[in-house]
Amino acid sequence: MSSIIESLQLAAQQVHLINLYQANSEVVYTGYIDRLAPDGVVVNTYDDAGLQDGAVFMRYDVIDEVEMMSEDLDNMAFRLENATTEGLNSVPQPTVALDDQRPVLTQLVTQAQTDHQVVLLVLEDNENYLEGQVQQVTDQTITFKTFDKFNFKNNGQQEIPLAAIQILEFCGNELLLESSFVKTIHTHRATVKVSEFDDVDHTLNNALNEHQLIAIRSADGSDMFFVGFINALNADSVLLNLIDMTGQFGGYTLCRRSLIESVTTQSDYLQTMRGFIELNRQYELNVQPVLNNERLFDATTDLFDSILRQAATFNNLVHITTENPMLPAMTGYPGTLTNGHFIFYNVDDDNQINHVGTMIELDQVVELSFGYMDAYLLEKRLKSTGNL
Repeated sequence: MSSIIESLQLAAQQVHLINLYQANSEVVYTGYIDRLAPDGVVVNTYDDAGLQDGAVFMRYDVIDEVEMMSEDLDNMAFRLENATTEGLNSVPQPTVALDDQRPVLTQLVTQAQTDHQVVLLVLEDNENYLEGQVQQVTDQTITFKTFDKFNFKNNGQQEIPLAAIQILEFCGNELLLESSFVKTIHTHRATVKVSEFDDVDHTLNNALNEHQLIAIRSADGSDMFFVGFINALNADSVLLNLIDMTGQFGGYTLCRRSLIESVTTQSDYLQTMRGFIELNRQYELNVQPVLNNERLFDATTDLFDSILRQAATFNNLVHITTENPMLPAMTGYPGTLTNGHFIFYNVDDDNQINHVGTMIELDQVVELSFGYMDAYLLEKRLKSTGNL
């Protein structure tokens, strides 16, 4: 514990960008220390695009490691600088005034109650997190009303001891959008989902014609789903303009129709995303200035063939998934497509390009993502370090 606090003190004194790791969670917080208090540390956090993403309060005994030097932090420092130079945009961040007279956690939950903020809590001995609003604060407890964007019926109130709160996230982009969304009219509706081939076919065609927001769940066993609007559709595949978790344009994903397990057209989560999209319109934040959400594609062609050929011609970064269970999903650069094959030059975890590459059959590619923020940032980072 003392070594953790000493590391935090050093990071605060030297204004170090840090990663905070936990022993029992894969969630890593990246940012700059705002305050070291007797009851915990407050860190101003940043998202993967390098944009400020609110802050987090953590009790000291939750922290397993304080990282101050790593390739990951060098990469994040690059992204923070890039976000400024490229004028990337985020939801306006409110200021939080803290004093030294009261425990920081008490001040944070009190301000959350006053401002009707949605916050995220992680409690001791609980792997799950809670999102919602603080209804009441006492010396020992808070009354907390849950907001579940996946199921609006899960909105019960509970009393939570302050001592049980291990982590409190506040004023992050998604949380600020939720804070605005919960003020709007939203009621639970039964999920409408189809999985039979004919029903899926009809639903996809209708979604294309009606410009309807949908969720597509993959049949690859990953429990993964994509949310977005259909850009192009043919008998083999569907191309989505993705919507990310904050309701912004999240790039493009092309997937084989054979990979689709189900298509959802109505759910509480889709209702939330539609609310986020509208809020982003008001903030003029629907798409970051470095991304292009207006690309059009010819559905009469083999979309996998044409997009991979274009990526090879212009040396564009893509993310691919194949039906080969021995081949992991990879991010990298496709080579020239010849006789139904191409060599894929993947980028490893250390941002090094595998110049030998892997031979892949076009027909084995079942999912292809491109034009998204992380691809843009990785490509720019590779160029800046001379690896491209």
